[in-house]
Amino acid sequence: MTDEQKLFSEFKPGTAADWAARAQKDLRETPLESLDWHTYEGITIKPYYTREDIQHLPFAQQKPGDFPFLRGTTGSDNGWQNIQKIKALGNGIPAIDKAADALGRGADGVLFIVEDPQAFDVAYLTGQLDLTTQSVSYTLGSDPTAFLKRLYTSLSEQNTSHRNLKGFLNYDPMSGNGQLSEEEIKTITQVLDLTKDSPDFYGVTVCGTNFSSIGASLTQEVAYTLSAAVAYTDRLTTAGEPLESVLRNMLFCMGAGTNYFFEIAKLRALRLLWSAVAEAYQADPALAAKLRIHSTTSSWYQTTLDPYVNMLRVTTEAMSAVLAGADSLTVLPFDSTFKDSDEFSERIARNVSIILKEESYLDKAVDPAAGSYYLESLTNELASKAWELFKEVEAQGGFEAAYENGFILSSITEVSRQKFRDIATGRMVLVGTNKYPNPKEQIDFDPEELIQRAEFDTTRAAYPTEVMRMATELHLRKRKRRPRAIVAVIGQAAKRHINASFAKEFFSCAGFETEVQQYDDVETAVTRLLHAAAEVVVVSTSEATYAREFGPKISQHKAKPTIIMADDPQHMKDELVAHGYDEFIFEDCDMSTILELVQKRLEREENNGGKQ
Repeated sequence: MTDEQKLFSEFKPGTAADWAARAQKDLRETPLESLDWHTYEGITIKPYYTREDIQHLPFAQQKPGDFPFLRGTTGSDNGWQNIQKIKALGNGIPAIDKAADALGRGADGVLFIVEDPQAFDVAYLTGQLDLTTQSVSYTLGSDPTAFLKRLYTSLSEQNTSHRNLKGFLNYDPMSGNGQLSEEEIKTITQVLDLTKDSPDFYGVTVCGTNFSSIGASLTQEVAYTLSAAVAYTDRLTTAGEPLESVLRNMLFCMGAGTNYFFEIAKLRALRLLWSAVAEAYQADPALAAKLRIHSTTSSWYQTTLDPYVNMLRVTTEAMSAVLAGADSLTVLPFDSTFKDSDEFSERIARNVSIILKEESYLDKAVDPAAGSYYLESLTNELASKAWELFKEVEAQGGFEAAYENGFILSSITEVSRQKFRDIATGRMVLVGTNKYPNPKEQIDFDPEELIQRAEFDTTRAAYPTEVMRMATELHLRKRKRRPRAIVAVIGQAAKRHINASFAKEFFSCAGFETEVQQYDDVETAVTRLLHAAAEVVVVSTSEATYAREFGPKISQHKAKPTIIMADDPQHMKDELVAHGYDEFIFEDCDMSTILELVQKRLEREENNGGKQ
């Protein structure tokens, strides 16, 4: 076939205007703009994208390995390291043994979370693991300099050069605390001096996970990570470190959430903007390619309820990270929110990455996301929004100043509160938690002990809903039965059945035994329900007369159930409350308010020994 011969030449290429006209025709009277999606990042996502959306993008035609490295730093493959996170307590010997086992079963490296750096047995570590061929990294809360010196001494005693180390040192007081003390900058300078001759070991780490783990938007995660990295660079170069040494040793730890395409665009935008930062420092462009990105599946989206769903979450999260070109990846075990992971959950987590590589071949194509009109446009949008926010932080004096004046945390809090509101109203779905619960789920831990545990993550998306579910579980264990909710549907209108279905799913997610009962009229419903054993009675009816009649009559129930209407009566709310209704449930209502009301009733029942 010659260049002039083209398949399907009889078809006219569709333009953006053609697509818009066709979509509007199919929508009839509905405005095309109604299909737009407005995100937490302040980005409006259109229902479709065309070639015209990317034709003016400067990076659209760039190749992998080319500055500014949006498509990755290599033109050969899309390989990544499968890093298993291992908690090291005390002398760390059991953790080191576990690491040796993991490295023999598919892990490419390990990341030790070192509880006590001084107690950690580095001699045992260097004796059991080959640190020059395997990637071994360390998260330290203190004493990184002393830890490295002990490690180097142990290596020297075995005639092994520290220059061949692989991995990174995760010590990041900047993004964790918002500022660096003089002692901390001195410590990081010493770490940099110790690691700068090890080309495959990174000593300056910035944890974007400190922002994503508390509900930040992706724009905020990228902008604040960049800003913290610039703050490190400025402080370290001011302390006398060469710029080249700082940039070569920079590593970003980033979370990978459930917003699949956005997460792909996030890492691509991050590399693009880091190249802009290196360019602003007038550094050699090749130094921007030295940036290493370590991704970890999101802790913010992990759930305690129906935890096996976490296996599915981390799979899509891991896919987005590797498609975006992460250099290394940690997949969190599905049960990490409520217990110490075991051999089974760790093996499943490790195998997620292995399957993506060995069976899905995601390492074979460089920048698999390239060419998508949507992803290319989204990368540009996300990069632009993050860059504007980055400049706003810099205008306030940089990361430390913006953190100290409250701008960074308050802006993240604003977004996270909106996310919590969306979870409470059902607009944002957490499968198995606020939608599609597992009615047969058996909770095999002590809910009361878990909630009071210091390490139980209360910043996660699912936490408010989980607390309510835990209260229901405690009721079950004390009373030997689940609290019961009856949804009484009075009449036949389709709208009533929609409201009833919503209410049924809502109370099922709260852990209640839930039943829908159909009645033709109020009298029949009241006669049956006055003696029914239920903590909650939900009324699904749209007639005002029925609504006014039901409340006063069912309120004569000796057990005094919480009475809820499955509707949004708007101007009738005050009147219906006066007629005996406690709350109203409907799509987009604040479910947390209803759960709090119901759980308080359960608590009173427990305190009264089961009596009202």
